[in-house]
Amino acid sequence: MKKETILRLSREIAPRLGEIWQDLHQHPELGFEELYTGEKVAKILESLGIETQRGVCKTGVVGLIRGALPGKVLLLRADMDALPISEETGLACASREAGKMHACGHDAHVTWLLGAAMILSQMREELHGTVKLVFQPSEETTGGADGMVACGILRDPNVDMALAAHVSPNYDSGVYLIQPGTVTANPDFFTLELAGKGAHGSEPQSAVDAINMGVKIYELLQTFVSRLSSPCQEVVLSVCTFHSGTSRGAIPGECRMEGTVRSFRQDIRQQARVFIEDCAKAVTKLYGGSYAYHYRMACSCVENDPALTARVQANTEDLLGPGAVLTRAEKFMGGEDFCFISREVPSVYLFTGCRNEEKFHAVPLHNPAFRLDEAVLPVTAAVFAYNALRLLEA
Repeated sequence: MKKETILRLSREIAPRLGEIWQDLHQHPELGFEELYTGEKVAKILESLGIETQRGVCKTGVVGLIRGALPGKVLLLRADMDALPISEETGLACASREAGKMHACGHDAHVTWLLGAAMILSQMREELHGTVKLVFQPSEETTGGADGMVACGILRDPNVDMALAAHVSPNYDSGVYLIQPGTVTANPDFFTLELAGKGAHGSEPQSAVDAINMGVKIYELLQTFVSRLSSPCQEVVLSVCTFHSGTSRGAIPGECRMEGTVRSFRQDIRQQARVFIEDCAKAVTKLYGGSYAYHYRMACSCVENDPALTARVQANTEDLLGPGAVLTRAEKFMGGEDFCFISREVPSVYLFTGCRNEEKFHAVPLHNPAFRLDEAVLPVTAAVFAYNALRLLEA
C-alpha cells in the first residue's frame, strides 16, 4: 500500500517538480553563494509544515520530518551549487547567470529531495522516526559537507544512516546504480607555477622559456599512469589548465598549470604528489627556472555500507522492478564530499541514470552541453521516500 501511495504522489507532484527544476536551472549559484536556491528550498519546506533551519554552514538548509511512530534518524542529502561554466544546451530554461551553469545536475538533486519531502510530509502517520533533509552548499569547491558536519548536521537528533544520489549520463533514465563498497575516488588537485625569464621572441637565447618548461613537465606527468603505475591500479592524472604568455612576440617567463589526480588508494595519491614535484624540480633545474607547488587532498573515497546497500537495492527493486537496479559497474573516478558523512554513519550513495538518447545526445558531467531527462525527478523522489519509509520501519 505504501508503494502504491508513493508512486501515485510522485506522479501528482511531477509537474511541480519540473517547474522547480527549471527555475533552479535558470538561477545557478556557485559554492557558498546559494542564497536564491537556499531561500527557495526553505520556503517550500516551510509550506509543507517541515521544521526548517536556514543558514547552516553559511547557505545550507536543514529540514526535519518527524514521523508519528518511534524510530531512528535517516539523513537524505542534496548538494546545491553550480559550476563556473557557460551553458550551451539551448534549453528554454538555460542559465540566466553569465558564466554559471548547473552542469553537474545539482539542481536535479535539490528538486528530487524536495519531491521526497512533499511525499513524506503527507505520510507522517506511517513514518517511523525522523527524516533529516540536508541541502548542502559548495560540493564542487571547498567541501561543504565537511562544514555541514562541523555545524552539527549529524546531531540533534543523532543520525543513524544516510542516503544520497547523483545523476549520471552513463546510464539510461530510470536505471539506478546501487553498489556496495567504494563508489567514488580520492579527488586531489595540484597547481604548478613555473618561473623563468621573459625575452623577445627573436632572442630565445636570452629567455628561460616558461612554455618550454611547462610542456616538458606535461609530457613527464603523462608517464605516471602509463609507465609508473600498474595497469591493475585505477588512477587518473590530468592537467586541466595551462596558462602562459600574453603576446605573440614575446617568450613568457611565467607558466601556470593546474590539474587533478584521481585514485582509490592512499599510497597512490602520495606517490602522485611526490612525482609531480619531482618532475617540476628536475625540469626547472635543467632549464634554469624555478617553481612553486601546491597539492591538495580535497576529500577521500565514499564507501557504501554493504548491509545498508543491500536493503536500498531491495527497496528500490521492490518499488520500480528488478530491471531498474544495477548492482555492479565500473568505478566512478569522480570525487564527492559525501565522504565526510559516509565515514561517520552507515551510508549509501547511488547513481541515477539520466540519459535519454531519444530526446537529446548525452554528454559527460561538467560539459557546457550537459542535459538530463526530467523524468528522473519524480521517480527519484519516490525512491528516496520509499527507502525512507522502509529503512526506518525496519
